[in-house]
Amino acid sequence: MALKVLICSSEGENYYDLIDQIPGVTAIRCGQEEIARHAADIDVFFGKPSADLLTLAPNLKWIQAPSAGVEFVASIPELVSSDVLLTNTRGAHGPSIGEHTMALLLAMARHIPESVDQQRAHVWDRSVIYRTAREVGGLTMGIIGFGSLGRGIAQRAVGFDMTILAVDAQAVDGTPFTDEVWPVSRLDDLLEQADVVVVACPLTGETRHMIGAPELARMKPDAYLIVVSRGGIVDEDALADALRAGHLAGAALDVTEVEPLPADHPLWDVPRLLLTPHTAGASARKERRVVEIFCDNLRRFQNGEPLINLVDKARGY
Repeated sequence: MALKVLICSSEGENYYDLIDQIPGVTAIRCGQEEIARHAADIDVFFGKPSADLLTLAPNLKWIQAPSAGVEFVASIPELVSSDVLLTNTRGAHGPSIGEHTMALLLAMARHIPESVDQQRAHVWDRSVIYRTAREVGGLTMGIIGFGSLGRGIAQRAVGFDMTILAVDAQAVDGTPFTDEVWPVSRLDDLLEQADVVVVACPLTGETRHMIGAPELARMKPDAYLIVVSRGGIVDEDALADALRAGHLAGAALDVTEVEPLPADHPLWDVPRLLLTPHTAGASARKERRVVEIFCDNLRRFQNGEPLINLVDKARGY
């Protein structure tokens, strides 16, 4: 009997033909509004689930999230307590988000936004930019969350001759990028020592607003803060206050607590804050990797083998 898969996501859609090539898999694609019509006898769901899905799909055995973040599990207690497996696409986003992180850092250190503003105003003025531009080589980057995303960032930072510090909620072995990964209990040490702090951890009950006013105050006054995993981990009001007070050389957010960011949101006008609209993970190669991870897991599921990227639903990652 064919494995019936319901695909309800646009992530990686240009590569869904890879799914169709797997023998014994019947894949149906639909929008959110069509889930109820197709879910009754599905085995696998690819997409972001709702609480209703478990009722609509009594035969559901496994959910493959098209993202690395699965913070939605916190709002679906029925999923947490069920036997339904949950996997994510951990590893697919590391290269693109690693490159985006470095792009944000270089943009701030080399004053690229200011130069773009001057170009639009037809102004040639080196007086401030020339005196304050910085090299990132020799700086220390502290990464909060050292999973595949954090490692992808570290790999690229090492290429710029940066020193890497990292903390993680789980015991993590050292890598070629850093000799030791500290427990989260040493977050204050990382904040005090790093010239660049990068938030790359998942959003959970434990990490929500883990970077607030006290943590920002511990950072060096000329440090940079970059957030590329999920909004809500940094208290954005506290960050705005710190930047307005002249603390920190700059900050960059690819993710915000509310998305899309409302047009009247005060973050738009905070000084030395660079915003990108949740595009750090964007690339065609990433889209293909997402589908390749799903295809690998489909074959494993068919063969009764352990799935990769299995999520601990209680922990939320």
